[in-house]
Amino acid sequence: MGDTEFDFYPLFEHNHPEKQPFFPATLTMMLTLPLKWPAHDYDILQFHRIEPALCFPFSKKSKLVFIHQNMEVIESRNSDIRWKYAPFLYYKLEDFLIPRFAGVNIVHEQAVHTYRRRYVKAADKINFVPTWMDPRIFYPLDPIMKKERKALFLKKNGIADDTRLLISVGRIDHQKNPSLLVKSFLEIRKSIPNAHLVAVGDGVLRKEMETEISNYGLTDHVSLTGILPYTEVAELLRISDLLVLSSRYEGMPRCVIEALGCGIPVATTDVGEVKRVVETGKNGHISEKQTVESLSAAILDCLKNSSNYSEKKCCQAVTHYTPQKVLAPVYEFYRIHAKAQVTGTLK
Repeated sequence: MGDTEFDFYPLFEHNHPEKQPFFPATLTMMLTLPLKWPAHDYDILQFHRIEPALCFPFSKKSKLVFIHQNMEVIESRNSDIRWKYAPFLYYKLEDFLIPRFAGVNIVHEQAVHTYRRRYVKAADKINFVPTWMDPRIFYPLDPIMKKERKALFLKKNGIADDTRLLISVGRIDHQKNPSLLVKSFLEIRKSIPNAHLVAVGDGVLRKEMETEISNYGLTDHVSLTGILPYTEVAELLRISDLLVLSSRYEGMPRCVIEALGCGIPVATTDVGEVKRVVETGKNGHISEKQTVESLSAAILDCLKNSSNYSEKKCCQAVTHYTPQKVLAPVYEFYRIHAKAQVTGTLK
């Protein structure tokens, strides 16, 4: 990642992101992990879902978990998380695991308060840690270079050179609400007929999205790229005019931080922690309702009043969301617990 190297131990393959596997990926990971875990020691176990921690029920190693959204979303029928069919079981699992983690980092501040109320004895180790972006990768271009690179992209893809370029980045699933994105874009083209949407990502609703695009006659005006390397995503963000996020729910969406870091405004639904970085009238527009009328109005404002949304304002909003600043307490956690494992002072 960037110029940092990691050891990566693949557990299984999932080559068709447009298809939902019969067994949840987390379950497959849990069944495979004990069989393929590398045969060397470790000091800290870090998780991004709580369930795999069940594979290490008796390990005395320090465990750190990141929770990426308010898990109360499993109580909604629109959730993509299959715990929605048995949320009470998930909460029981949390009751068992949360007290056993040495640290619980959550990217949704309201969820932090919820967890601290539920787990009073563990409240001091439950913290808010926002999303971050790497400024070495996500940075703006100077106006001349942006114009040149955008022109190259448009020409390569057979798109008119006067196009207003919109971009969305994320999985194509119920959480991201691609239908709202497509319908809002359709509405936008009534006022801005030279608008083109680039949708980066893949997921279980891709076929439905393709059908909707076709039915609305938008095939020539929407590009579905599939999953791209983060360097290519950064390049597309840099040459775009606007990022659009149509999600039903979020934690703190990384694509918003990265888009602002690339100097482009954001039109988004009011989800998760977007208000931390997006300010209507300054570096984007937050749609208060998850409706076509509201989101398309937010998009239209950003495109028609683009002079109000300067690159400088966008970049300034995310200056504090870099690894060095956001992850400082996480690095300190690593140092303390790694040393404690060696000295045997971990309680």
